[in-house]
Amino acid sequence: MSTKRFITALGVTLGITASTFLAAPAAQAAGGSLDEVYYMTASVGSDGAFRVEFQSGDGWQIGDALAVRVREKGTSAVVARVGGITGGQCGDESCSYAEYKSAPAKLDKMAVYDLELVRNEGKSDEEVSTAKGVLNYALNPKIDGFKSSLPSLSYDSRSGQASGRVVAEDPKTREVKPLVGAGVEVNTYSGETAKLTTDGAGQFASPFAFRGDETEASLQASLVGSESVKSKLSPPIRKQATKLNVTSPGATVTARFGTKIPVRGTLTRTADDGTQKPLDVGLEVTKDGCVAVYREDCGNGVNGFRVTGDAKMTVGFSSAWFEPSSSSFAVHATHMSAFEGLVGSVDKYRNITYSGKLIVKDGTVPAGASARVHFDFSGDNGKTWTYVGSTTTTYNTPFTLKNPYSSAKPGLWRLRHGTANVGPTTSQTFQFIRRPTQITADDVTPEGVARGTTITAKGLLTHRYSTTWKPFAGQTVRIYFKPATPGGAWKQLGTAKTLANGTFSRKFTADQDGTWQMRYEDAPSTHYASKGREDYVDVR
Repeated sequence: MSTKRFITALGVTLGITASTFLAAPAAQAAGGSLDEVYYMTASVGSDGAFRVEFQSGDGWQIGDALAVRVREKGTSAVVARVGGITGGQCGDESCSYAEYKSAPAKLDKMAVYDLELVRNEGKSDEEVSTAKGVLNYALNPKIDGFKSSLPSLSYDSRSGQASGRVVAEDPKTREVKPLVGAGVEVNTYSGETAKLTTDGAGQFASPFAFRGDETEASLQASLVGSESVKSKLSPPIRKQATKLNVTSPGATVTARFGTKIPVRGTLTRTADDGTQKPLDVGLEVTKDGCVAVYREDCGNGVNGFRVTGDAKMTVGFSSAWFEPSSSSFAVHATHMSAFEGLVGSVDKYRNITYSGKLIVKDGTVPAGASARVHFDFSGDNGKTWTYVGSTTTTYNTPFTLKNPYSSAKPGLWRLRHGTANVGPTTSQTFQFIRRPTQITADDVTPEGVARGTTITAKGLLTHRYSTTWKPFAGQTVRIYFKPATPGGAWKQLGTAKTLANGTFSRKFTADQDGTWQMRYEDAPSTHYASKGREDYVDVR
């Protein structure tokens, strides 16, 4: 396998091949290769003793004759050897690596030391790990007096020097002293990193430079090998004034829907010395608002926009380094569609119909050109819309359109149109409200009767108020019959009036086999019609 794993250990970046994490060959089973070791660190306890910790691949075995050599930083001089290495516990759930640690040890003086793992030291088969570590032999290290040479920043003053000092307690005397030879990283907000080493007084200094397009200006110093030891400062930015001047188009532009309109202009800044200088950044044209600046090698012009309708367009500039500025202009779009004289209605059978005309404003289309109109439904008061179907009409010609869905579900309805050549439009919303009705407890009795017997058609008519069904009195219910003969058709035999409790009944003479049904068809404009069940009566 060629996949590489990169791990940063105390400022040292190591590349380890994936095969490193496989089981060791039989010849190395007792000890494994030290190439399997890929991470080494050390920590100092409150008692002044330090322990070295390291990680290895899952196939590595601890073996014998292992020790950690402690060297003076940057030299070959060995000041201590630490043994007593134990461990081997899994470092994660998949056991992709194991963790080990040494016995505790102390040194004579506070300093920064290099660490390396060695096996069979001094023998012909001596082996040294490629992974190195750093020991900050001190207590409670901190970065003191971190500062910038610039008390504040501006676009013309973005470069300076950051400096500070690393101090710590001596593990033996508990005296606070400079930490000499310590690794320090200084980072800017934009990601620039300087790697430094403290001098004999524990001090460090690094130049820095901001690009001038960062969303904030901050510097951070951190102690290598001690992730929690950090110091941050954010010099304030003196924002420079800017002036955005749009030279084209003018205050108002009229253009056809879909047209791409270029926008030209200049953006300048007031430099620290009071002179006007061009500001080379990219700008965006937006509808009804400003946007943040983005860098682009396009000089100090601005991009264009596509006409999508009447709008107020704004060229806007904002940045952490400059005062915002903007310029606006109005856009009038031609060849936009619109619904004219649109009326929507629903009949008692829940059929929705729209009448009106689809026109093109400030533009023309070929005579007889067809247009696709879409039907939308919203069940959440217009928050979201669902397309339910479409139909075809002709521009500038009165239409009557039938909605492909009925109004059985309560909600909002609308029409929508738009093409690549004619701008989009959405109609006003419609809410078709009629009270639902229902015929229940409907029956024709008795059943299985002799010819000439009197039978009764009866039932209950109710209408809904909110979530409650109430009797619907004083309404006419039509009673239909279809004979059980080939080609038999429905025929109204009579009507019945609903009483105060919503019930109705009507007597008939049984003449022949057939099916009966009660229907509420004379609904007012405030109610929907309804039908009862089909009831077959056998006449003997």
